[in-house]
Amino acid sequence: MSTLGRTFKNFMRAGPASTWRQLQFIGDTKYGALIGTDAVGNKYFENNDEIYGRERWVEYASNDPDPAQITPEWHMWINKFVQEPPTEMNLKPTKFEGAPTPNFTGTKNAYVPYNTVRPKYSAWEPQVKSRD
Repeated sequence: MSTLGRTFKNFMRAGPASTWRQLQFIGDTKYGALIGTDAVGNKYFENNDEIYGRERWVEYASNDPDPAQITPEWHMWINKFVQEPPTEMNLKPTKFEGAPTPNFTGTKNAYVPYNTVRPKYSAWEPQVKSRD
């Protein structure tokens, strides 16, 4: 969370609805220029007045944000591999590029490895004798 003055300044610039959504999903208030949107509907922002590492951010379109929803072009921009956003770059989609795979961690579809090695120890089973 940021300082109270910075939070109030961003509240005045972004408005109450945007500030409330940011506090719910980002945990901080931010204000910046909209750089572009991707095919999924995620919005990408930039504010160069912020400290290094916090000047680019994404507001996810869904209420269940997942970093796997960011397309590779925008991933390059948001992590500063390239300086110009994909809206200014002449990118051609590759034929191997498909829909992004969601992150299934914590769900019933999560990958669970299984053990292929025989256990070294066996559970103790008590010997129960019948009473006469």
